[in-house]
Amino acid sequence: MQCTIIALIAICCLGTGLSATTTAPIAARPAAPARNFYLDLKSILRNIPHKQIEHLVQAYLLNDAEFQAVIREINALTTYRLRLQLLNQPELRQLLQWLSQQLILSGGSLKVFDDLDLEIKVFNKYPHWAQTVNGITGFEQEFNYIYPLTSIRKLLETNAQESPVFGEFWRRVVALEPAYDRFWATPQATTFVNRLRTLGVDVNGLDYFVRYQLGWRNDTSPSYYDYDYNYGFY
Repeated sequence: MQCTIIALIAICCLGTGLSATTTAPIAARPAAPARNFYLDLKSILRNIPHKQIEHLVQAYLLNDAEFQAVIREINALTTYRLRLQLLNQPELRQLLQWLSQQLILSGGSLKVFDDLDLEIKVFNKYPHWAQTVNGITGFEQEFNYIYPLTSIRKLLETNAQESPVFGEFWRRVVALEPAYDRFWATPQATTFVNRLRTLGVDVNGLDYFVRYQLGWRNDTSPSYYDYDYNYGFY
C-alpha cells in the first residue's frame, strides 16, 4: 500500500568537455517518502475540533430540552435498528472492509476513529453553559460555526490527488451516494426523518452537510430550497 515514488535524477557534468574545469555533479535529491494511508487519514481527523464539539454537545445535552428530545429519538430502539439497516447496505459493508484492510496494512486500524467519540459528563463543565443554549436551531448554528466543512473537504480531495490509496478511498466514498439515496427512500428512514423534522431538526441542511462533505455536491453554500423534493431526504 505504497504510493508511486517519483525519482528525481540529477543532471551532472554540465561542462563542454572532460577538462579539470568541468562542473561538478549535482547530488541527486532523495526520493519522496511513501505516503501512509493511516497517517494521512489521522492527520485529517485531527482537523476536526473534537473538544469544541464535545463541549457543545455536552452543554446542549445537559441544558436544552429540544436537544434532549432529539438525542432520545436518535437513541430509540427503532433508530438503533435503522442504523443496523444502514450498516448492512452492501456498498457500505464493502467500504468498511476495504478501509479496515488498508488501515491494517498501513499500521493502523478502524480505532483511528475512536478519537471522535464524545465523552459526556453529568455536570456542566462551565457554569455559563446553562445560559448559552438556544434550542435545536442554536445548536445547528454553533456546530456549523465551529466545524470546518470546506477545509475538511479540501483536505480529503488534496490527499486523494497525492496518494493512490487515499484516492481509491475517496472514490469509494463518492460512490456511496446511490446507496445513501436508496436507504433514505425506505419507509423506516422516511418515518425517522419526519420525526426529526417534527422535533425542529433542519434535515435539509443536514442532507446538504453530508452531501458536500462526502463529495456528492460541489456548491459552497446550501441550495436545498431549490432541491428536488423527490430526491434525498424528501
